[in-house]
Amino acid sequence: MFHLHEVGGEDGLLADTTFGAWIERVEAAWRSGVTSVTFTSSGTSGRPKRCAHTADALRTEIAFLSELFRNRRRVFSLVPTHHAYGFLFAALLPDALGVDHVDATKLGPAEIARSLAPGDLVVTFPDRWRWLERSLPNWPEDVAGVVSTAPCPRDLIAALRERGLAAMIEVYGSSETAGAAVRPWPEFSYSLMPHWHFVEPVSEDAPEIIDRSGRRLSLPDRIRTLGGGRFELAGRRDGAVQVGGINVYPDRVAARLRDRPCVKEAAVRLMRPEEGVRLKAFIVPEVGTDLTALQADLYAWIDSVLPTAERPTALTFGSSLPTGMMGKSADW
Repeated sequence: MFHLHEVGGEDGLLADTTFGAWIERVEAAWRSGVTSVTFTSSGTSGRPKRCAHTADALRTEIAFLSELFRNRRRVFSLVPTHHAYGFLFAALLPDALGVDHVDATKLGPAEIARSLAPGDLVVTFPDRWRWLERSLPNWPEDVAGVVSTAPCPRDLIAALRERGLAAMIEVYGSSETAGAAVRPWPEFSYSLMPHWHFVEPVSEDAPEIIDRSGRRLSLPDRIRTLGGGRFELAGRRDGAVQVGGINVYPDRVAARLRDRPCVKEAAVRLMRPEEGVRLKAFIVPEVGTDLTALQADLYAWIDSVLPTAERPTALTFGSSLPTGMMGKSADW
């Protein structure tokens, strides 16, 4: 949402006859002093959140990113541009660099391979990078990558580098913060962008950061601090995992499964890499339940009710939830 109301620029929208006129109206409003833009989280689990960012904060981040990627000749993106990550990298960054932007979201592997050129910056998220690693056996010279929305598996980046990707930079952030830190491969730690600092004393279980304007925000992850604005991630505070680039909450899915008839207990977690990239569920049925009928009922309910990213694609049944030697929940 472009906050056209701040300068009275929304009144003529319905009179405009072209999409280009809307773009011109947005650009005119920003030149006239619009101070904010609002993005909306995906809302896959729960109500979507509105996350407002000041124009100054976005420009500050873009100034940092344009220096970081100053040698890139083109931005080649496979991300939706209506979320903060895509808007920064596919809309603002190309303008700041003075380079072309290629929207590759609908291109197949062969078209991508033909379209890539030296100097490109490929922008996408971990699951799409996994698809690119499977689909492109070789990369043109001097093509770099950037990844965000979730930590990218190190084995995946290593495989991409082996196939010729020149560099990879991970950007850490959230819908609320936009970009907050970066990690160039092969480093293990992130470094806060220069306009962010940790709130002292740092709470590693509930860290907060503050920017130059005084805006103070909580990070979604636990961390281990290393000094000098450097840190490593130590797990999500809210239990979210990523499926297809979307944050989902396994505990919430498990709670909904427990409400189904004949289900005594349920646990949900992300599959191991060798199993797949979706959720899986362990179901403890009520005593005397017909397992064949319950399995059919659960799959039908999952497919008809749950959003795609939240659907467990593998169900395991047992008399009790799996636990480890210390009595804590375990994988299956």
